[in-house]
Amino acid sequence: MAVFIFYNIQLLPNDDSAEVGVQGYKKLFTLLRDKNKNKVREKRHLDYHFNLNKNSYIGPYNFFSETGAINGNFVRYSDTDNVSELLTDKAIFDHESKPNIVVVGKKKFPFIFDAKKHILGIEKNAAPAEDFIKLEEILMYFLKDISDEHFPEYTLTVNLMSSPNELERILDNAIYYKSVEVNLIAPNGEDAEDILDEMRTSKMQRLLIKGSSGGANMSSLPDFIKNILPSAQTHGKIKLRYVTKIPNSTNNETKISSYDSEKSPLTFTLRTSKSDSDERNFLRRCLRRAVAFLERKESEQVSHDED
Repeated sequence: MAVFIFYNIQLLPNDDSAEVGVQGYKKLFTLLRDKNKNKVREKRHLDYHFNLNKNSYIGPYNFFSETGAINGNFVRYSDTDNVSELLTDKAIFDHESKPNIVVVGKKKFPFIFDAKKHILGIEKNAAPAEDFIKLEEILMYFLKDISDEHFPEYTLTVNLMSSPNELERILDNAIYYKSVEVNLIAPNGEDAEDILDEMRTSKMQRLLIKGSSGGANMSSLPDFIKNILPSAQTHGKIKLRYVTKIPNSTNNETKISSYDSEKSPLTFTLRTSKSDSDERNFLRRCLRRAVAFLERKESEQVSHDED
């Protein structure tokens, strides 16, 4: 079983450059594959992979090129500064050193990348201690140098896609609001609407909106903020401080709570099946199901907005 979370990965034009399209996004991950393969073969993977703590590392593991997509695995492992082979599942001893030094605690995390939607789905457990912002940092670490070198006329952005369910619950139950912060990133592709479309057309890459009630309470969020929230779930970040009634309170007591979209990821779960002949076949099925899931979520959001 795999539980995927999703990151929107974008290469935003800095000027009048054309959008990179499917080929460009697939190239981004193909270059990551090639760079990782070279680093491992040169036995420099410990210098290249992201150091989580002490001797714990995470990095790309293997890649499967598909039509309009690239799937594969990241790997987290513990290692000394001796050589281990990460291109296969075989650990290689460094016989010039102690014979018992190998890669230990190896754990693979599947990922799927739809180059058309430029959305990466990756196993939730890849995030250290469910720190999804840390995982965002890790992804940026591996992709930023490639982006800077091969896409110099573009700005790379990576943002977690958040679940609409928790936010809807808050909007339904909050009686007052203390503060709101919305950070929007302009979109690529043809799916932009309203403010996102205006941002893309004007080449504005980021929009930050902050609002506060000061020492008072906001009885509701302004309509223009509400209209932006759905876009921020897929192309940005949302933070709220709000007031709700304490359940079962006899004196109508209230409490102040906080919401951070970066702690509430959109998730998709898929179990392995007997029809999965191998790992590549399983990842292909994950990609198909995840794309259908995302399209369904998008359709539900459009219907909700129209209501």
